[in-house]
Amino acid sequence: MMNVDEVLNYTFEETEVSYSERDAILYGLGVNLGLDPLNQRDLRYLYEDGLKVLPGYAMTLGHPGFWLKDPILEVDWVKILHAEQSLEVHRPLPPSGRVKVNFHVSGIADKGQSKGSILYFQKVISDPDSNDEIARVTSGYFCRGDGGCGDHGEAPEPLPTIPTTDPDSTLSTIVDPRLALIYRLSGDYNPIHAWPPIAAKAGFSKPILQGLCTMGIVGHQLLEEVGAGDPSLFSSMSCRFTRPVYPGDELRTDIWNTSEGTRFLVTVPERKEVVLDRGLAMIGN
Repeated sequence: MMNVDEVLNYTFEETEVSYSERDAILYGLGVNLGLDPLNQRDLRYLYEDGLKVLPGYAMTLGHPGFWLKDPILEVDWVKILHAEQSLEVHRPLPPSGRVKVNFHVSGIADKGQSKGSILYFQKVISDPDSNDEIARVTSGYFCRGDGGCGDHGEAPEPLPTIPTTDPDSTLSTIVDPRLALIYRLSGDYNPIHAWPPIAAKAGFSKPILQGLCTMGIVGHQLLEEVGAGDPSLFSSMSCRFTRPVYPGDELRTDIWNTSEGTRFLVTVPERKEVVLDRGLAMIGN
């Protein structure tokens, strides 16, 4: 079982991160853009002339690495899955620049001895000169082998359920079979996304797609569908990761336009599985 005291008090150094147009473009490629090299709407995020930065890039910018693998934490890291995620954006990132990044563990929600726990981890991105906050990212990690550790700190409010009415629109895309290998170059080097023996040890038939990659794919879809491709209209996005996505899967995104914001649900039709649930985005609302 995890060493709760070490996890809650884990020290992260404040860092300054510089990024280039190349980094922003690599993120765009990592969330499935560019499959059609003639798609000029995609090229806005992939070509340096007038380059725009996808809001989801804030989720990978300044990634602290696979810190839960640190032996001092005694976490069963092979069994970790990304459970939920939220992103708040206060202003679009420029195509290149530098930012200040701070991290902290905000809480642990125990599901029970045999059910695991969810560890909540927060990243704050700010302007290094003015200290103004640019974006805030909250991640919930499902530690399947670390149940029975008790509740600690603060956990976010549960996300609301999806409407039961028919969706207002539906989008589909095929995940590039190479995508997990491309996306990891933006900072997520967990080997379950790349090395088949490690994926098998974690109980998967092959390496799985990063949850944040799936969320980034859908974030781009929502930005185009609801926000006319204008990153300045993107305020926030949250969801739960309920089932793994594999490179090569088809993703179906159902969208509801409600007074509370844009709701979304993502499925893999071939397996009839929900992979992102309780999705909520504020884009131009």
